[in-house]
Amino acid sequence: LAFGIGGRGSGVQWHVHGPGFSETIHGRKHWVLYEPNSAPSYNPDHTSRHWMEEIYTTVTTITNKKTTEEKELLLPWECTIFPGEMIYFPDRWHHATINLDSYTVFVSTFTTEHF
Repeated sequence: LAFGIGGRGSGVQWHVHGPGFSETIHGRKHWVLYEPNSAPSYNPDHTSRHWMEEIYTTVTTITNKKTTEEKELLLPWECTIFPGEMIYFPDRWHHATINLDSYTVFVSTFTTEHF
């Protein structure tokens, strides 16, 4: 079980772990997620806010013109969780979050099921 409080613009940098749930109790939390085989490109010394402001703006969708030497970062799955809402994140999905309000409170729990 994890519990957190963060101000606007704070969040959790890209990471991956087993499956679980996260619920927002106060404020809104924006989530971006990539499937296990689509790892995002990021610098571990930069915040999730930096990724969303600097890298996300260059993310594109799949095109048939891509060569084997080009690596396009595909659009992530994303959503905004409001107070009282919950998200399930599957096993080994890459994800990052950013808090959208003056403060956000959340609780997360992890399951033991790995598929």
